[in-house]
Amino acid sequence: MISLTSIARIEASTIWRTRRVEVFDLPEGKVLVKGQRPLRGPWAHRALNLFARWAGVPYLKAVPVHGGARSQAIEVQRLQALRAVGLAVPQVHHVAPDYFAMSYLGSNDLARALREQGDQAYGLWLAAMEHLLAVHARGQYLSQCFARNIIVSSRFEGLIDFEDDPLEVMTLEQAQARDWLIFLQSTLWNLALEPDRLDAALRSLLERERESVRAVLRHAARRLAWLRHLPTNRNIWGKDFVSLQAVAAALVRHHRHTNESLSPENNDA
Repeated sequence: MISLTSIARIEASTIWRTRRVEVFDLPEGKVLVKGQRPLRGPWAHRALNLFARWAGVPYLKAVPVHGGARSQAIEVQRLQALRAVGLAVPQVHHVAPDYFAMSYLGSNDLARALREQGDQAYGLWLAAMEHLLAVHARGQYLSQCFARNIIVSSRFEGLIDFEDDPLEVMTLEQAQARDWLIFLQSTLWNLALEPDRLDAALRSLLERERESVRAVLRHAARRLAWLRHLPTNRNIWGKDFVSLQAVAAALVRHHRHTNESLSPENNDA
């Protein structure tokens, strides 16, 4: 918790009110203050939902971000739940009607590390996946498991951004598989590992994932396998689509190498 003096200093600032976030160096330590997000328009979500429905991958649908007090309440609850089971997320120090304050993990994220270091950031990439396994082993899930929301220094530091709750629109197993898909989609392009090394890493991690989650990933491999046959041209498709192609190719190779059948099953995910 933080003192009344520190709260008064936070509430006297106008920066977080206009920019949504602000870092304060308080006597209690560095904290990040986060104001509420306004409700966003539905258009980006509609495009993603259309693709998810057309491709038959319901766990890639958009998760509602409600904005305002509701999103703040979701984020505070998710941070407290994850921290309660020993996972590396910020500690919530203070909650007000229009903002909350949490511990500050740092400004460097895995996305930047991968852009600047490429495969030299391999150890950080592995450490992030190890923590993702720990999240799932404790019955938890993330919200936006993008590389930009994974804070690193010379080591893995923690996870941020929990303004939505995937369980509003999908099952726990789907949400956990979605974590893997988002993580891989946001890291493989800049990591640029050769296929053999990538495949070995995924085998060592995914063989420790729960079977119910691997079943959803098998479903994803079946439904997205066709993407790898399209030209991998970033100028035509854009980085996000080409990155999803790389994920599809990696999942197909993974399940073939581990003898996990990709033939159609009776029950879809």
